[in-house]
Amino acid sequence: MAGIVLYIVTLLLEAISVAIRFGIVSGLVSLFAGGTAGIVAGVIAGFGPIIYSLLVVAGIPSGHILVRRNLGGRPLSKTEQGQLDVAVAQIRARGVHFPKHVFAIDDEGLNAAISGRTMYIYRQLFASRYLTGVVAHELGHFNSMDGRLLLGIRALTIPGGFFIAYLLIGLLRWVAYGVSTVMIAFLVVVFAFLRINLSGLASPLFGISLQITRMLIIFAVGGVGPALLGSIWRSYFIEREFAADAFAGQLGYAYDLLDFFETEVLNDMVIPWYEQPTHPTTTRRVASLEEVAARFPQAHARPQAQRPRYSPAPERPATMSTQPSAAVRPQAQTSRQALRPWPIIVGVGLLAATILVGALLTSMPTTRPADTFRPTPGPTPTLGVP
Repeated sequence: MAGIVLYIVTLLLEAISVAIRFGIVSGLVSLFAGGTAGIVAGVIAGFGPIIYSLLVVAGIPSGHILVRRNLGGRPLSKTEQGQLDVAVAQIRARGVHFPKHVFAIDDEGLNAAISGRTMYIYRQLFASRYLTGVVAHELGHFNSMDGRLLLGIRALTIPGGFFIAYLLIGLLRWVAYGVSTVMIAFLVVVFAFLRINLSGLASPLFGISLQITRMLIIFAVGGVGPALLGSIWRSYFIEREFAADAFAGQLGYAYDLLDFFETEVLNDMVIPWYEQPTHPTTTRRVASLEEVAARFPQAHARPQAQRPRYSPAPERPATMSTQPSAAVRPQAQTSRQALRPWPIIVGVGLLAATILVGALLTSMPTTRPADTFRPTPGPTPTLGVP
């Protein structure tokens, strides 16, 4: 219920993006195709993402077309299908609803994810002893609204919107580095001549400008609601991780997950336009799972090598995911790192040019105006004094 209320509030905030997107698209199309075509295009661009988001949350088959293309999902091989069937046989026997669409991802790691009504399983997980426990956890997301809600709020952004925003924001950061360097050099010159220190205003000014520009881009491509409510969505999905753990524990696989958390953790949920981690601490998850294991019969006994109660596990910046992006995020990070030297080079060049121009201006000879004084006539000339 809390997720539905939060989703409704998100849609209300998204109305701002709908109005802006309608105005931009209808205006541009009207210039070339007339007013009627502009209005139709504006309605599709403005309301299309919200309509699709509502259908996803309502439960239509989703997550198996665009998401599959983005993640590189493929059908399971015969061997993988057989391994999955053996791992979930007892779960299916208990009447637990299972996704119709299941795809494999050829990425490293022991991870699985629910996107909409579709499950994705990393290739290495099929041959792992953790397969049953991880799938049981993901079924907790599938049999609730977690996967649908996460895909629903992501669907509020137009297709390709994240890529467009990434390019524009990256370009703006690149330009901002150079401009800020020149601005700081100018403020240093102002301080040298006027003794007014304004350099402390440069960094906050450009930081605020970048954030405003970022929000304007989000207004255009969609996702205003998730961007403004990112911290609240993060808190919600953290609690949903505990709920999915409890679901797996009630099926009898709490100790399987505890064994998994000894050496592994799973990827973060990816909240649109929000970069903070959404995973709960391993210590809290272990404590919660142990409580569930004490209340429900378990399929397997507690492993002998289990770590002591409440001891922290090795942390990684990742956890259980309903929208994996482990393959996408390193590429984006590498791209950002590759761009960083160029703003520095441009900034240093602009700074050197500013200093050079300033030195030339200060070193230019100044011509003195002609002397207006004239010697007065007489035996002893004077400088204009009679």
